[in-house]
Amino acid sequence: MSIDILFELQQETRRLFIAGSAMAAGDLRLTKLLPRLRNLGESAPVFKRLADATDELLAAEREESAAKLLELGTLLSAVLYTQGRTETAGESQPVQGAGVGLKTDTTYRKLNPLILALTTKGQGRLEQIRASFEDGSFLDLRALQAVCSALDDSYAEIPDYVQEKLIPAFGSDAVPVLRSQLNLQGGKGDGRRLQLLHRQLGRSMIDLVAEAAVDGSPEVKIAAVSILGEYPEQESLVLQLSREKRKEVRSAAYFSLAKLGTAAALQRLYEAAVSKDRELAVDPIRASASSELMGRMIRFGEDASERYLSGEGSDKSEAAEQIRTAISCLEGSGRQMAAETYSFLRKLLSSEAFLVQETETTQEAAADLLLELDWPEADRFAIELGDAGRGSFLGHGFRAAFRQMPPADVYHRYAGFLSKGKSKAAKELLGAIRSLAAYQTRGDEERDGAGVVPEAAWDPRWVQLFIRLDLPELVCLFAQRADRDVTDYLTGKLQNAKANDWHVYDILLALFRIRYREAPELLMGHLEKGAGRHLYYLNWQHKRLIASMPKAYAPRLRAFAEQAAYESVRNELFSIIEALEEKPDDAAEEGGRGLWGWIRNKMS
Repeated sequence: MSIDILFELQQETRRLFIAGSAMAAGDLRLTKLLPRLRNLGESAPVFKRLADATDELLAAEREESAAKLLELGTLLSAVLYTQGRTETAGESQPVQGAGVGLKTDTTYRKLNPLILALTTKGQGRLEQIRASFEDGSFLDLRALQAVCSALDDSYAEIPDYVQEKLIPAFGSDAVPVLRSQLNLQGGKGDGRRLQLLHRQLGRSMIDLVAEAAVDGSPEVKIAAVSILGEYPEQESLVLQLSREKRKEVRSAAYFSLAKLGTAAALQRLYEAAVSKDRELAVDPIRASASSELMGRMIRFGEDASERYLSGEGSDKSEAAEQIRTAISCLEGSGRQMAAETYSFLRKLLSSEAFLVQETETTQEAAADLLLELDWPEADRFAIELGDAGRGSFLGHGFRAAFRQMPPADVYHRYAGFLSKGKSKAAKELLGAIRSLAAYQTRGDEERDGAGVVPEAAWDPRWVQLFIRLDLPELVCLFAQRADRDVTDYLTGKLQNAKANDWHVYDILLALFRIRYREAPELLMGHLEKGAGRHLYYLNWQHKRLIASMPKAYAPRLRAFAEQAAYESVRNELFSIIEALEEKPDDAAEEGGRGLWGWIRNKMS
């Protein structure tokens, strides 16, 4: 029996359900179907009944049309359900399941944004993925396929995040999907899949990893080679791969050799370091942390030094590059080879023939390594180099003296160099002071307020010297108390500063920190002059300063906040001001870190 006419009739009844039953009277489309239904009704009673129902609908009055349409639709649906076929041709075959035990509790409305972020292009996708990771909604069976496929995403940060965060959270449940997607001739995403599978399956993957290292695409081969370093029995294969034509593969092989740490592996790393592959070999040699290999690199550097001193032309240039390679390989070794490294560096930096403009980069690297040794003899030699009048070593000598000498002696020895204006020695020394001060105050600023160097570590005369040299950023870092010279200098800088000068807030923070009595009024005056028009957001300095204000300034701060150009800034300001108003009276006496900590806890 043909059911085509039944589908046509269903389409027309559905149209009338939407349009309204009142439109059925005399409907032309139903009228055209009626003769065909009558013809079929002569051999099948069900078609005769459908024809009668259609005829009754066409002739029904407006009041009866709804009931007649419903009667026809019900009868038609019943007939169609009895005519369908659901079986599939062929024999039944067993299906092997993956054994994935993930749940599907997350509503699809919540899951869908993650799936779209993983499978489409556009902005904001990484933020959505991070949000789904943080609330745990990504751990759903329906998301697993999309998560694993995202390893191929063209936006590099997404595959990185998926590899580091999402897939490890799935654990072994991700293995079947990763296996099904893995293509040894694929791209970088397949290299990631191989690494993730190895993380879950370990040694059982070694045959597949070895196959990928030999026959895989370049991206997959690199991933496979990086895994082989965990298996000593694969040493011969890694050695073979370290001579591959593609340098990315050789680089991965060198890192695996460093992991293996065998005699043959270290020998191959040494061969690479003394060849044209030296740039690729430096980081793997550092990673190996082998005293034997470090010793060989020191001897190689010493031999290169001899060749540099006796060579000419291209031979001399090649020897200089070899010296640089030896020093680079030794970086990070610290005290491990201190005595041998110091001997090599002392000979090198004591040679007048080496201390020329062409080798300045290598000289600086050697001096940096000298300080890295953290060894008294090396520090004393660094001080001697600085005292020899070579501006390039003055900063290194200062850092060494800072470790070895009392603060007063350091000041006496080095302060005079800063009076030499814009000389190279003065620039080197200022750079060293700034670097050391930044290291000492690192982490203090955003967490606890304005940074300040440890008072006991520096001679108090430094701050006076920085005032004379007009170095406001260093005065802010070194000011320990509200001395007249300090406050006069800093307030004078404020008077001449523009509203958007970068150092204004550093100066104000320093004044608050040293408890300068007029600091609140100076800040309020600065804000009321129009600084609010330049506030596009509040950084830690703004928040720290406003939170440090006395409670009595709350009304003026509110008036300032109302003038802020951006609503987000206004809201943040009001939040800080409200916390300020609730500040206990005795909190104002704490000042500094205790006060700021109270305000932040109140706002959180």
